[in-house]
Amino acid sequence: MTTLLYGLVSTLLFNSFGLVFTCAMLLIVLFKLAIYKNLVKGPSEKMINLLAFTIILVVFVAIGFSNLVEMFVSLLLGACALKTIQAKTKKQAMSVQLLNFFVYPCFFIFSQNVLSLLFVLALLVINLAQMLWIEHEIELHSAIRQATKHLLLALPLAAIMVVLLPKVSPFWQLPGAKKTQTGLSEDIDPFEISELSRSDELVFRAILPDNAQMKPPFYWRTLVHDKFDGKRWRISAHHDVPLQAPYRAVGESYTIIARPSGKTWLYNLGQAKSVTRGVNTNHFGTLFMQNNLSSSMEYQVTPIHVTGAGMVNWQYRLNTALPEEINPLATAMAIRWDNATDNTADFIEQMKQYFIEHRFRYSLKPARISDRDSIDTFLTETREGFCGHYAASAAFMLRAAGIPARLVSGYLGGEYNEERGYYSVYQYDAHAWVEYYVPQQGWYRLDPTAWVAPDRLIGSLSELTELEDEFKDNLGLSLMTYSNLALVNWVRLQIEQLDYQWTRWVLNFDHQKQSRLLRDLFGQYHRVLPALSVFLLLIAMFVARFWYLQRKQLVKLPEAVRLHHAICKLAGKELHKLTPSQALLTLKSQYPGLSRELEEFNQYFIKSRFSQAQLTKAEATRMKALGRLIIKKAKK
Repeated sequence: MTTLLYGLVSTLLFNSFGLVFTCAMLLIVLFKLAIYKNLVKGPSEKMINLLAFTIILVVFVAIGFSNLVEMFVSLLLGACALKTIQAKTKKQAMSVQLLNFFVYPCFFIFSQNVLSLLFVLALLVINLAQMLWIEHEIELHSAIRQATKHLLLALPLAAIMVVLLPKVSPFWQLPGAKKTQTGLSEDIDPFEISELSRSDELVFRAILPDNAQMKPPFYWRTLVHDKFDGKRWRISAHHDVPLQAPYRAVGESYTIIARPSGKTWLYNLGQAKSVTRGVNTNHFGTLFMQNNLSSSMEYQVTPIHVTGAGMVNWQYRLNTALPEEINPLATAMAIRWDNATDNTADFIEQMKQYFIEHRFRYSLKPARISDRDSIDTFLTETREGFCGHYAASAAFMLRAAGIPARLVSGYLGGEYNEERGYYSVYQYDAHAWVEYYVPQQGWYRLDPTAWVAPDRLIGSLSELTELEDEFKDNLGLSLMTYSNLALVNWVRLQIEQLDYQWTRWVLNFDHQKQSRLLRDLFGQYHRVLPALSVFLLLIAMFVARFWYLQRKQLVKLPEAVRLHHAICKLAGKELHKLTPSQALLTLKSQYPGLSRELEEFNQYFIKSRFSQAQLTKAEATRMKALGRLIIKKAKK
């Protein structure tokens, strides 16, 4: 069973461990099954050492030193799996089971959602049941029942300790425990953003105030790409520089609950600031952290307007720069429109009419364009694409006309949960759009995708009925793929809400939230009473447990034994530690008038305790009567 569970854990962590290590673990599982079925003999010590060396080699080759957390967890998993093959005695088997209390919780390093919690709890129940089964040789179903009972009894205490015990900052972080699942990158080819529609992984949730200023479409700004090399858009060196320009708040604050991304960037609408510790605003008005986001995080966002942020010469050159001799058709088109118009708004209107009149189409599966003049090919030949095609083409033509422009990558929309009032944004909601600069006014958003697919601006990509087939084909095997089935969709939404509550109230229960809660509960004594309460609670539980065990032992004593002990106490000595015959001699010498009753009681007691024949009902009744009679007469 334990080896099978190791194989299951390795398979679930396939994305982190890779194909080679997972296959190696599955081979160990098959080897263990063959031993269990007596198809092969157990390996010798020499063979075990050879397998251990092979596992180490596999880990170093498949995982390497780039991620020490994954390397150590995989080594631990492989070592435990080999130990299960080697274990032949009860003591060795118990050693493996004890190690599992450290091995199974390692799953949380890679995934911290509520499904992972249930999975790890199930593993711990099975592990504890196996220990009971090995140590006490009780039936497995009885062991599982006892293990479940013990775990359920422990959970309330664990919850109380999490709430009341002072939280301290982590001693270490998981630098790369979770490989980034996001398709966004500082260096992107916008024509490749369609790959994001293949992932239904949650990126973040947003809790917005219910007012007129917070209405769709929601453009979640993440990265601003202001350097273009002819194919790829890159970020400049200012993304990790805190904002220096003056600003003012322009709206009501809202909350973002971000999932681990392994990156430093965060998500916000428009330009924003945050009061959450560790969250900074850069020159572009987007949010970032100094360290990679390795665990779920909740932060507050306040919309701002940056004042006095004019464009200097180097910024103008950067945001109008284009490589020479690429996309000549798009360049000529932009110059022609620029000559025919007097301002940026009219230029953009010319561009919009071109897309509409030539019947451009929004598609998640456009024809692949790989040539050097990809924008020319898109504008004049294929005329079918997704957000990356339209944003890249518009930004190029704006720059070709001398209008500062940059590409923005982030997410558009989100799935709204009416019951809880929050938006869920998934990887397939990734989007790209354009920002262009108007002198003396600032940067404006332009989304050319809206010209050909206006419905894309509302809700999530999953709600765009026109592209339902393409979307589900891209997504593959997923609950979202079958969301048209009422039951499947209901299950998906229930899991989503459960995960929201788990993330909001457990994963994001940080030091600040705990301080506010304890202050509300204990007032001015919030620094002392919580820890004292836990201390007193633990003492009370140990006392209660001790009393329960003693009571349980007393209850287990048969009535014949209890009567025998009571009679022995009449002599004022520990006669119950002697043999029944020795105790009888002492009692008869001390109570000669009860010799006959003592003799008869002793016969029944010996029969009940040492004979294979059970007392009859009449004999048991007679023994009880004799016991009570002896005690009654002796005390007179």
